[in-house]
Amino acid sequence: MMIYNANGITLIKRIERALILKERALILKEGASTLNFIKKHPYICLGLFSLIIFLLGSYNLPITDTVESNYAQTAKEMLIAKDWISPQIYGRYWYDKPIFYYWELMISFSVFGFTEIAARIPGAVFGMLGVLFTYNFTSKVYSRKTGFLASFILISSFEMSLLTHSVLTDVTLFLFMSMSVAYFYLGYTQNKNYYYLCYITAALSTLTKGPVGLALPGLACVIFLLYKKDIKELLKVKLIFGIILFLIITSSWYGTMYGIHGNDFLLNFFGVHNYLRATVSEHPAQNVWYFYILMFFVGFAPWSFFLVYKMYKKYREKTLSFKKSDSLFQLLIIYSVVVFAFFQCIATKYTTYTFPMLFALSIMTAKLYTSNFKKIINVSVVFSVIYTLLLIFAAPPYMAMNAGKATGEFLKFEASYEKPVYFYENYSTSMVFYSDRKIYSTVEDNEFEDVKPGKLDWNAKNVMPLIKKSTALNDKDCYIITKNKKIDKFKNEISKIKGANIQIVKSDASYTIWHKTQK
Repeated sequence: MMIYNANGITLIKRIERALILKERALILKEGASTLNFIKKHPYICLGLFSLIIFLLGSYNLPITDTVESNYAQTAKEMLIAKDWISPQIYGRYWYDKPIFYYWELMISFSVFGFTEIAARIPGAVFGMLGVLFTYNFTSKVYSRKTGFLASFILISSFEMSLLTHSVLTDVTLFLFMSMSVAYFYLGYTQNKNYYYLCYITAALSTLTKGPVGLALPGLACVIFLLYKKDIKELLKVKLIFGIILFLIITSSWYGTMYGIHGNDFLLNFFGVHNYLRATVSEHPAQNVWYFYILMFFVGFAPWSFFLVYKMYKKYREKTLSFKKSDSLFQLLIIYSVVVFAFFQCIATKYTTYTFPMLFALSIMTAKLYTSNFKKIINVSVVFSVIYTLLLIFAAPPYMAMNAGKATGEFLKFEASYEKPVYFYENYSTSMVFYSDRKIYSTVEDNEFEDVKPGKLDWNAKNVMPLIKKSTALNDKDCYIITKNKKIDKFKNEISKIKGANIQIVKSDASYTIWHKTQK
């Protein structure tokens, strides 16, 4: 047994304390080293962090119906046909959206194959570019600290996390519209040559989503100049050359499409998918006055609550003043209101339409909370982790219920190619994507002529192969797909056909494939 005197115990305690202090110093040194690296290389750090966050879980998310599958199948068919100009689906041309996003998907499919991760890579990449641009612009106007904060707020916004994992045009549109507004402001306050970039990015927005890509940033900028009583600035915005530049870029596709497809392109693209969407609701159930208010709180969560709280607090303190705000803050408010009000006024309501607002909202929130830098970064990281875990563990089974992956793969690898495939009273484009099979949509005989595309109505979307229901149900050897909730109705109709026999060959939580024969 060893016995220590008081001096020995004191010496040991001093040594222990010295070791602890040394360890803490090493930790602080490593932390300082990491912080210095982030300060020196913000674009590398933000780019890698955002890209990893936006890609995690994407490999396990099936292509869902109805919107994702339309984009994926269109790009797939265009690539197979080696046609980089005319969007096509089910072997026929269609004009739902402009070309830019299809190019993104086609390039990704060319490199990574016709896979789910390939379809989702463009959203992640353009999401990363949106984060980097938000940092770049905010740092130029405010500070690097505010820019860093705005980027993290954007990354950890619910809708940004969701859409960067999706097969949708909205992240690309977000980037180009944000750039249009930002370059206008930089042209207005710093260097007039930025106006050229404003026109270029407005043209790219128009090639991504249509006229709205020019209309919304343009309207916001004009209202801003009117508020500033500086309408004479329109004489300095390189308007004539800018319009020429815009038309050269956009006509490279729009003009080519009109030259190839003529009035059919004009009727369907501008008539159905722009005019009709603005005047006749495509989704009547969502056409409620509070729809976009709800989308603001959900889409910009958790920061929507932070922003509203801070604005309310300033209102109570009587420090909330649009007039006294700096000019960028004013432009961002105007841009947000223009986007919100425009889509509030048009007939069709859709969850992603107001997504471009997040650029302005992220910067405004960052500006208001710059003094709470560490707290905001911590909250951002926590929510980024939460969203990622949800996408990895909760999203796949939920999305599988809205995707025809299992059914499509059965049709591709196990089902006979000699038998035609019919979909009873519904349709699933994702099944076509996964199966590479021609699948017919059955239509009631008395409605068959009415639902065909070719007029200025929503039937223009019925470009899938159509067949009369009686013809399909009387086929003597075929596959018929039903949604599980329609099985009873299907069985009842089959029971009325003399000599008909049906047998289940594949069933999952959403769909059932029947082999139908008839004597």
